[in-house]
Amino acid sequence: MLALAISFGLKAQCPYTEAIDFTATDCHGTEVHLFDILDGGQAVLIDFFFTTCGPCQQATPKIVESYYAMGCNMHDVFYMEISTSDGDAACQNWANNYGVEYPTISTNGGGNTICSQYGIQQYPTVILIMPNRQIVIQDLWPINNAQTVITALEQHGLQQHDCNAVYNPMVTITVDQVLETEVTATFTPNEDCASYSYMLATEAEIQQWMSMTGLELPEYLQTYGFPAEETLSHTFTELEPNTDYVIYVVGVDPNGDFGEVIQEPVTTTPGGGTDIMPDFTATDIEGKEVHLYEILDAGQAVLINFFLYGDEFSENIMADMVDSYRLYGCNEHDVFFMEISPNGHDEQCQVWVDRFGVQYPTISRDGGGNDIAQAIPVGYYPTIMLIRPDHTFAVRDIYPPTLEYIIDAMNGEGYEQHDCEDGVYQNNNQAVTLYPNPANNFVTLSGENLSMVRVYNTLGQMVDEFEANGSEFRINTANYESGIYFVKTDETTLRFVVKH
Repeated sequence: MLALAISFGLKAQCPYTEAIDFTATDCHGTEVHLFDILDGGQAVLIDFFFTTCGPCQQATPKIVESYYAMGCNMHDVFYMEISTSDGDAACQNWANNYGVEYPTISTNGGGNTICSQYGIQQYPTVILIMPNRQIVIQDLWPINNAQTVITALEQHGLQQHDCNAVYNPMVTITVDQVLETEVTATFTPNEDCASYSYMLATEAEIQQWMSMTGLELPEYLQTYGFPAEETLSHTFTELEPNTDYVIYVVGVDPNGDFGEVIQEPVTTTPGGGTDIMPDFTATDIEGKEVHLYEILDAGQAVLINFFLYGDEFSENIMADMVDSYRLYGCNEHDVFFMEISPNGHDEQCQVWVDRFGVQYPTISRDGGGNDIAQAIPVGYYPTIMLIRPDHTFAVRDIYPPTLEYIIDAMNGEGYEQHDCEDGVYQNNNQAVTLYPNPANNFVTLSGENLSMVRVYNTLGQMVDEFEANGSEFRINTANYESGIYFVKTDETTLRFVVKH
């Protein structure tokens, strides 16, 4: 007894700094695998004890109190206790007496072996293992109160949590695009959602699959759906046109419990398409209402550039788009230009407009861009459509989307080119002008920092190309046939006439 009393007064300590893995069974029959817990991101506190140990009896109520303060094994730290000499019955009685709700591993479950593996000589010995498997506390002693344990854990970045927290894991589904054979959706989990699973299927398919597996819908989604944790966008492919589908998603809380299954119905668009452009009313990024049929019914054709914000291919055509707008009279004559984005919001599209010098209406996702693109539908980006005043498509997709092909499409419909009212293209407050106009033997460009200069005919064919330096450049037009030409430098396009 004297030797035992002396041993209680000695400082107990685990001699190791790195955890040794084990799989054990607690006194209630639940399997505990140490590295599974650590790999799941939780730290592990282990209290090595035996039931007749006086200091263990004194420390356990304080450890139990700290267990509740640290979130009851549901958050940063996972508690367990391991006995070196007690069987299941003694450990169950111990747990009942002290209100221990975390795993208690007896000798029947492997406790004695684990104590030996960790080199435990005195009891109690309380250690803390971090998720990287390093033992950062080799012996927490003395334990004066619950705060002693709490403070020690907080010093290693572990935080207190409420055991009675109620979780409501939810995932929001946003349908981004619906085509004939593809559906794109974005999934956004809330803070209570530790993970989620999602899929797309017809109602008949999901019922058949659940019947075959014998699983309820949440379990089926978790087992066979796409797993995720963060916000993501997913495109479901190889779908049937004109078919009713449902997008399913279910969230899981930190305790592993399911939230509500969210269902979003979606119908793929019919195959083929129609010759009639569907009407729409939208609001551009300046807050102005744009009504398609009102523009068409007033006698103007409409050219729409469907683009994706942040897309390289959509960006590459913008110089030609802006030039075309200028060549055809800046929305004051035969053709009315606009652009529509299904993914860019107002602020993003404003950046786009400023970058490319767009002066025609820009409709973002906030103004109805995504709904319009789905209603047509638009299959890929960029897509340039030309719609006649009678609401029919002149061209469903001008491809390749270059100045030459845009001019070809306009010529095919008989739409004429016109000067804009100002006659000078303004870019970043810098004007580029040309003279004389009409020209005979030469035409002079005047502007700041002129660089590459290209000359096109009315068919959109390039007839000359020059490298200009400085603020003035002369083009020899003596060999040009009489007619209309366009000179383009950077984002500036001007029209001039050659007369011999």
